[in-house]
Amino acid sequence: MDITRRDFLKLIGGGSAGAVVFSACGVPEEELYFQSPNRLPEDQVTGIDNWYATLGSNGEGLAVRIMEGRAKKVEGNTDYPVNTGSHSISSEAELQILYHPDRIQAPLVRKEGTNRGADKWEEISWSDAFKRISAQIKNTEKSETRVVSKPLQGRVNSVLNSFSESLGNEPIYFSQFDDSNILAATEKITGDSNMPKFDIANSDLLINFGLDFFNSNHSESMFGRMYGKFRDAPRGKMYQLESRLSLTGSNADEWIYCNPGTQGLVASSVAYVLISKNMVKSDYAAKLNANDLKKYSPDNVSSITGISKDKIEYLAKKISQAKHPLIIGGDEASASTNGASSIEAIYALNLLVGNINKEGGLIINPSSPLEDMSGSRIEGQYNETLKLLDNIKSGSIKTLFLNDTDLNYYLTKSVDFKSALSKLELIVSVNSFVDDTSKYADIILPPNTQFESWGNGVPSMGPGYQVVGFQQPVVKSQFGFKGKYSGTKDMGDIFIGLLDEMGIDNKYSGKNMKEILMDDARLLWKLNRGSITAVDFKSFWNGILSRGGWWDINSSVKSTPKSMLNKWPEVTDIKYTNVSGKNSFYLVPFRTKVGDGDIAKTPWLQGLTDTLTTIAWETWVEINYDLAKKMKIKEGDIIEISNSNGESVKAAAYPNPAISPDVITIPVGGGQSTGTYTKDVGSNIYSILDSTIDESSGSHAWASTRVSIKNIGMNKPIPKFEGRFEEPKRDPHSHIIKFTTSDSDDHH
Repeated sequence: MDITRRDFLKLIGGGSAGAVVFSACGVPEEELYFQSPNRLPEDQVTGIDNWYATLGSNGEGLAVRIMEGRAKKVEGNTDYPVNTGSHSISSEAELQILYHPDRIQAPLVRKEGTNRGADKWEEISWSDAFKRISAQIKNTEKSETRVVSKPLQGRVNSVLNSFSESLGNEPIYFSQFDDSNILAATEKITGDSNMPKFDIANSDLLINFGLDFFNSNHSESMFGRMYGKFRDAPRGKMYQLESRLSLTGSNADEWIYCNPGTQGLVASSVAYVLISKNMVKSDYAAKLNANDLKKYSPDNVSSITGISKDKIEYLAKKISQAKHPLIIGGDEASASTNGASSIEAIYALNLLVGNINKEGGLIINPSSPLEDMSGSRIEGQYNETLKLLDNIKSGSIKTLFLNDTDLNYYLTKSVDFKSALSKLELIVSVNSFVDDTSKYADIILPPNTQFESWGNGVPSMGPGYQVVGFQQPVVKSQFGFKGKYSGTKDMGDIFIGLLDEMGIDNKYSGKNMKEILMDDARLLWKLNRGSITAVDFKSFWNGILSRGGWWDINSSVKSTPKSMLNKWPEVTDIKYTNVSGKNSFYLVPFRTKVGDGDIAKTPWLQGLTDTLTTIAWETWVEINYDLAKKMKIKEGDIIEISNSNGESVKAAAYPNPAISPDVITIPVGGGQSTGTYTKDVGSNIYSILDSTIDESSGSHAWASTRVSIKNIGMNKPIPKFEGRFEEPKRDPHSHIIKFTTSDSDDHH
């Protein structure tokens, strides 16, 4: 788009009297051509494309190409500090969510006389839906209504909290793959409640206990950028300790097998070597006595962890020699029954080597400049969810709001969530799709998608300074043609509308999400600092939308808070269910490009092959290659996987040399019972996981399940790229390359 800088400043409301000042980032002028005009592009059908800055669901800053009212392409916002121009594949998938044929177009109510789950609906107006819900809540005690939601970012999270608190309780945020144990551990270690930045880019040694950051809750492109810099000269070295070779592990200098649930013992053993041999000096090291950690000596833990004594001592030596060592962990390491204590021990190594809030270490992120809006916290609250189910079954909960979370899919069969739903008088689902849970709802309220909504957010893992991203609707609602009283609404506006209908005052002065965001922007404007400053609010508002947010690179935390950790963490014993026999294994679930299953509804991601196996559109079970030979299991054999309760799923075998004979691993995200692109595709591994929790944190110990396997005697080809076709013979008659024996005089 041809535009001068002067025209650009006019477009966003600036000029000589009120120019928007862009500072701090040094972004080339051509990278600032994102628009924020008063009218949406539908009103400007010119045949010329426009680019709009907004946020993705994963918190990345995006630039969306709009051509005559339709979103055509997604790119990373070069200006946004989290991903600085790159973007993850989940951000690309936002387009398929926007135009998905299964999207609900208006509020739905279950047809009178039909049973829940019958998939019989009729459209109603928003006012009718709000009245029905309000009447039910007024007929019961407010405390008999509960809200369960997926983790949310920014001000919409605050609005949901306000709605739930008006009913006398806090919402429950549910996520299977969550950061609860990491957040609790880093808060103790750093003295700050925000998720710290893992300064991988400036580290020279990375010890990673199982965190697959290339399949992460956080921006994968952010990790990709940091990792790329980490590999530049001088090249950093990375060691990955886990029980299954992950995508991140495949990029390590050395992959080290570690028995499931024992990563905390390895970290403690490394700490013992560092302290007993006086290899580190820090304030925390001075508080510790090697004798207190003797039970974690390499001699004592080697047989338990599966890592040799020499390797543990080698890792300790590498840490002591590094200038900027960084130790991180997560996923499998935080998801055992001892996950909280293991993660605490892993991250405590950073305190031991003294890298808190130092280059190449754990960088403390400052608090948000906006009141009541901290960094997006991806917490699971699994134990609270189980307690909720008990309350529903006892009859103390009458109405349940489910905000964009598919509990019936995520929860194991043993908790019997479906039967709990039958005890409720009203089930309200806020969802764009009829999924495995919302199909049992009485009323479905469809929200706008990410590209149709107003919102903002503080990154779940910030760059080390204050950032507030702003999300604007880059297209009009796809179902606006249905009129004012139908179609879809912003998620925040749905809960504001319910409060209005119930006669409860909204704690925010704004009447809708856009007005609430403008109030947030006014607070940032009054700070008169950061990436955008302006003499009037209109210029500031347009500037903040055109750049996709506000940030202040000078707002880093200068003084390191005092750590709350005074002794070495006690790593508790791991517990597994009793599944015995020669065909019993540790089950380790893992994520692929479809996340935890929430974005499996997009066919583009379903068809995007797994990076390591090249498999798509399938659930497979990885089993040790040599063991598979002994068990006469070959690729494509259908394997029945059963837990201690006798519940089972089936998956196609994929023999893999990069896995222990004691472990099988299976991707999550398949086996959903609804959806054009998800119904009957793969198997639901969540259904056979134990409902065991980590007693110290209440998190789901999803990596603490043992299973047995059985070859049922069937085979089907696995859909994959690798190994599907033979390599063509390039020179079958040796016309180009002449082969000779080693004793010939004619060598070529």
